[in-house]
Order: sequence, then structure tokens, then C-alpha cells
Amino acid sequence: MKVNNINIRNWLRILGRIMEQFGVLTLGSRLKRLSDFLFAEVQVIYEACDVPISSTYFPILSLLQVTRAMSVVELADSLKVSHPAISKQVSKMLQESLLIKVADPQDQRRTRLALSESGRAAMKCVQPVLKEMAVVLEQATQMPSSHFMAALLRLEQDLFDGGLAQKVLDRLRKVEVVDFQSHHRQAFHDLNMAWLMGFFPEQINAYDKALLADPEEHILQRGGHIFCALGRHGKDEKVLGTVAILPNDDGASISMLKLAVAEHCQGKGIAQQLIDCVVEYGKRQGVTCISLETASNLQAANALYVKNGFITKPAPKPSCYSRADRYMEKSL
Repeated sequence: MKVNNINIRNWLRILGRIMEQFGVLTLGSRLKRLSDFLFAEVQVIYEACDVPISSTYFPILSLLQVTRAMSVVELADSLKVSHPAISKQVSKMLQESLLIKVADPQDQRRTRLALSESGRAAMKCVQPVLKEMAVVLEQATQMPSSHFMAALLRLEQDLFDGGLAQKVLDRLRKVEVVDFQSHHRQAFHDLNMAWLMGFFPEQINAYDKALLADPEEHILQRGGHIFCALGRHGKDEKVLGTVAILPNDDGASISMLKLAVAEHCQGKGIAQQLIDCVVEYGKRQGVTCISLETASNLQAANALYVKNGFITKPAPKPSCYSRADRYMEKSL
């Protein structure tokens, strides 16, 4: 079943603008809208990943995966869904050979529902998708707010405009680090600018803008190098992370800069892959040290640097970035 997700998104946004005017009075409609959107996005993911089930089947399949066998009544009671609705879904799933009927051990005259071999295979196939979907949804729902409706609005805005399906599919891509090419320029700019806007929106200087606008002139033509982490899905590829390298004036060391990973793809080891490539590059070039500048409030980044053997030292010269208050080095 193909889903025209673009039309659904447009319809949901229009409906959302209307409902936001009426606040809590439209809570039921807004939750229904959110549910419809999530089912549609999940279906897009399933189709892209060749998962052979409908997104609407998942609650029943996951419950049967745990309980092994249940009656239609038990399924309806457990999922808090009407008996007719469950019966309709079960009929489709039986036709698609996802479920089988088994005898009730307590009463041989009755039957219960269980996963078929195809159903178990489908649930095994969907596990990697669920893992990445949970990460993206957890990111979307982590919002400090004591006002439920305000939090709901932020969640709607993030999910409807952020491309839930695309974020999950990005996390499922196989990542390979490659050398920068000219067609990576926009992604290099966008990933690093998103990082700057997220952490230091008031401290983006002219050098940031110039370097991101023309990395060939400010990095490659100065003897530097850029690595891009490419996420591949079939023939499609997307830049999910970047890092740049510049030679230092001493000729014996290099600086690592512009390490950025798409926010929704963090936690998958992409930054580590990029750092590994910088270290290998440094060894090939025969340099003795890799340096970097960072900010002390970037706890996750600093922990990663320490893990990779970078040590905080006095800065040899003032930084061109007002946000940089920590200088680190790694000996090779």
C-alpha cells in the first residue's frame, strides 16, 4: 500500500493551523492527527526498507510476539481497541499469512491467533527500523515544558516539519567516509551552520561564514583536507557528517575543525569514524600532533576528544572564535 505522504503532510499542516487557534478544545483531534501522521511516516519507512507489513499491524504483531497466542477479544482488551476494529485487522493479517489460528489449550473448540513464520520473519526484519525510530522519537519528545499544550505544539512542529521518516531512514544508512567533492559543498555548509545555530547562534563570525561558503578556497587551497561521512541506501547517498583539517604554521602538526554530524544521526559512531580518518591522515602525512579548539560547555564533544587521546593544554595563540575556550592536542 503506497501512501502519498506529501499530501498527508500538507493536509495535517493546514488542519494544525486551524486547531492551534482553539487550544485544548481540539486536543482529541490533534492527537488523532498526530497518530495518523505517525502511521503514515512509519509506512514510508517500511516501504523504503522492504518491511513486508502495514504500519497499522504493528501493535497486534508486537503483542503476539510477546504473548505467543491470544484471542480477538484478548487482543481488543489489551490494546484498548474495539472488537470490530481488531477483527478487521486480523482478517487482513490472516489473508497476508502474517497470522495463523491455533487451538486454545484450555478449550479445543476455540482458536487463538499467533504469529506465522512470515509474521515472525517480518518482526525480525523490522527490529533495526524500530531501534532507529525510537532514537528519533526520543529526540523529538525531549522538551522541557510544564505546559502540556505548549509541549504538544512543539512536538507537532518538530515531527510534521522535520521529516520523521527521512530521519529514521538516514540512521539506517550504511556510512562510509570519503574525500570531499564539490557536490558536497552545500551539505558541508548546512551541517556546520546547523551546529553553529544550535549551540552558538550569537557567536558566528565572518570567518565561519567565509569558510563554510567556500571550503575549497579556505581549506583545500591552503593544503587542508575535508572528509565527508556518506550515508548510503541503495543508489541514494547523503552527507551525514563532515570534518576538516588544516596544516599548522609549524609544519609538524595539523588542526581538526568543523566536525559536525546531523543531529538526528548522532550516537551512531559517525563522529568517531571521522576522527579515525583524521588520525590516519595525520599519520600518512607524517605529522606529530593534531590540535583542536572547542568550548568547555560541549560536554559530549569533549568526552569524545578525551576518549581519543586529546589533552587540554594552554593555547599557543588567541583563537579567532570567541566561543572557543579550550585548546586540546593529541600526539601521534
